[in-house]
Amino acid sequence: MTHSDVKGGARILAIACGPLKARKALMVGVVGRSGGIVEGILSSEITVDGTDSTSGIIGMLGKSRFRDQVRLLALNGIAMAGLNVVDAGALGEALGTKVLLITKRKPARPRLLNALKAFSGRTGAHVEGRLGLVKKPGARIELREGVYVQSYGDIGDGAIRASYGLLRLAHMIASGISIGESRGRL
Repeated sequence: MTHSDVKGGARILAIACGPLKARKALMVGVVGRSGGIVEGILSSEITVDGTDSTSGIIGMLGKSRFRDQVRLLALNGIAMAGLNVVDAGALGEALGTKVLLITKRKPARPRLLNALKAFSGRTGAHVEGRLGLVKKPGARIELREGVYVQSYGDIGDGAIRASYGLLRLAHMIASGISIGESRGRL
């Protein structure tokens, strides 16, 4: 996807989770295009520290009128709702989209692996699948447009800028709905 693809009307779905409350977390998706154009808001819930983030995203977009229009998914890193790890490759394949993981700080894969192992030791949960997703070789992580980007597919800088803006909006909406006020920055 190049900058001209996004400018030409390709839709981006940026997804963020609200603060963790009880066993479920609100997942908000903002559908938009470059230039700050927002065309829709989607929402769903996923389990805190669960394994349903990938299926939750597929279901959320699959039930949407935007299903056939979205060409790029943007997520705030590989883990949502605590330790609910997304299978970015399967997500892109199932939805026929490119996937972009964006973070302000450089992803710390060893920290996430240690957190998953500690979670398993504390709860007895089987985390082998999630460990495999984190360890799985994926796209290279690089600093672009002032954020760390891991992309699954060729994605231009214009699409990254548009995705980051939509991701910030998704984060603010999820936070505002979950706790009554948006907090922090992406």
